[in-house]
Amino acid sequence: MITSTEQAIEAIRQRAKDAGFKMNDIAYAAGVDPAQLSRWSTGKTVPLYSNIMKLEQAVDALIAAKAPQ
Repeated sequence: MITSTEQAIEAIRQRAKDAGFKMNDIAYAAGVDPAQLSRWSTGKTVPLYSNIMKLEQAVDALIAAKAPQ
């Protein structure tokens, strides 16, 4: 069964991929250990809501920085 956390991380992954970023880019921008992000992505551990929000904000910031002004 897919959880809402897994759906949120998959949506973040897809947005990052569509913008040309890897999940490591998102992890570093969010201040999250890439290994921890991997554990969240595989369902081994469950992130706090605040960590999902950090990932969302990191994706937004990277996309905004990449966008032409």
